[in-house]
Formats: sequence, C-alpha cells, structure tokens
Amino acid sequence: MRFILSIVIWFIFVGGLWLYISQRDASRQQTATVVPIAPSVVGNFSIEITPTFSTEKDPFALTTENADASSFELKLNGTPIVFPYDELQRGKAVVLENIEGLLNGHNEIYVKASPPLSENTLEHGIRIKLFKEDSFMADKTIWSSQGALVSGTISFNHLVKKEDGHDH
Repeated sequence: MRFILSIVIWFIFVGGLWLYISQRDASRQQTATVVPIAPSVVGNFSIEITPTFSTEKDPFALTTENADASSFELKLNGTPIVFPYDELQRGKAVVLENIEGLLNGHNEIYVKASPPLSENTLEHGIRIKLFKEDSFMADKTIWSSQGALVSGTISFNHLVKKEDGHDH
C-alpha cells in the first residue's frame, strides 16, 4: 500500500509541476523583436593586409569535417571574405579589391592568423587598411605576443549622407 501511495504522490507532484510549467510558458506572449538591418553601401572598397610574419597552419587548431584549420581568416561583419592565398608572406602587402558587405553605420573586420611555431618567442602583428576608392577609411595593427594567434577586430563607422533633393 505504501508503494502505491508513493507512486500516486510522485505523479501528483510531477504532474502538477509539468502542468504549471506548460501553463506558464503558454501564457507568455511570444513577441518577435524587429532588428533594423542597415543597408549595404555601394562603392569600390579594398583591404590591404600586411603581416609581420609568414603564416602557417595552426597545428593546435581543432579540425572537423566542416571546418578546416586555415592559416588565415578574414571576415567583414561576420561574412568570410574570400582570400585567394594559402599563406601570407612576411612584410608583403596583399590588396583585396572589390570588397562587398559594408553596411551604412557600424562595421567590423575580424582577422585571425597563425604565425610560425618556430617563431614562438617573437611578437607578431598584422596591419589592416581599408580604402574606399582612393580615400583612406580605417587603419589598425593587431598584435600578439609569444607566438600566440594574431586575432582581433577592427571597428569603424561608415555613414552615407542621404541627398534629400532640396536646394538651399
């Protein structure tokens, strides 16, 4: 009799808890927040990359079926930028033309590179410059110490002035 009574009490507690949680979640209003998307900016943008080291694949990187451990990664606002080179060479500037994906407003460039394991006692850096046509927009050097991965973000704002068509 005690066994049956304990099972009944268990069902009452667990059933009551399940009923309470399901009613509580159903009573909450499900509202979707609207995030405004900044429009893309039209123009001829280019990025110049100058490392202080030659890149090589990170021997400690986790490789899976979907992701390969590349020696260099570059993203603009979370979107990977196709990089045609396997490895960067020390001191040689590489210019990527016709970059797309810049937004009107806040933008970020993310860079990650793997320095050679043999140079683990040196400090390494990558200089990133962003240009619109011939005008300079952003410039930053990302540093690492003791042979660590060189990674970081470059944040900048790019505002496009709207022409309202009024003569003043």
